[in-house]
Amino acid sequence: MTYNVWLSPARPGRYPGTGGPGSADGRTLTLRAVTQADAEGLNALFKGLSDEDRYCRFFGLYHPDRKFLEQMTRAEDEGGHRLVAVASGPEESLVAETGYAMLPNGDGEFTMTIAPKWQGRRLGPYLLDTLVAVAAARGVPNLQADILLGNSRMLRLLSRRGYMELGRNEFSEVRVAIDAAQPARARLATVTR
Repeated sequence: MTYNVWLSPARPGRYPGTGGPGSADGRTLTLRAVTQADAEGLNALFKGLSDEDRYCRFFGLYHPDRKFLEQMTRAEDEGGHRLVAVASGPEESLVAETGYAMLPNGDGEFTMTIAPKWQGRRLGPYLLDTLVAVAAARGVPNLQADILLGNSRMLRLLSRRGYMELGRNEFSEVRVAIDAAQPARARLATVTR
C-alpha cells in the first residue's frame, strides 16, 4: 500500500484536500510499507535524532544495531506492519517511520519516529491516523505503547486522538492504548482515496 502525500507550499501545516501534512517547500512525501532496502534509511533517520528524541524513542541513548534495523524491515513476517515516509527531492530521504508489532493479546505495540526537521508539520497526526486505519483494516483492535512522561509531544498527539491509560510508572512512563477498530474504519476510506 502506497500513499502519496502532497505537501502544500501555500498552506503549511494543513491537509489540502486528501493530501497530507504541509511543508513550506512543497515537497511530496510517499508513505509506504517498509522494505528490506530501507534499513540504511532507518539507520540514517535514527542517527539524525537529537539525544532527547533518541531517549524518547528508545528510552535511552541507544542506537539500533543492524539486526534491529533488519527486523524492523520484516515487521510483516510476524503479523505486524511498518510504514516509512520518504521525502521527494534531489536526494530522496526517509524522514519518518511508524508501525506496530503484534502482542500476544492481539493488540499491536506501536512506535513512531519523525526526523527533527519534519517535526511540527502535522506529520505525526497523519502517520498515526494512517497506522490506525491500517491496523483496523487488518483486524487489530487496539494499538498500545509505553510513553515516557517527559515525551510531551507524543502525549499531546495521543490526547488529540484519544487514548486509554492502561498503567503508569509514577516516575517515568505511562502505558496507553488507542482504539484501532471502529473509528479507523471510516478513516481508511478517506486515507486510500
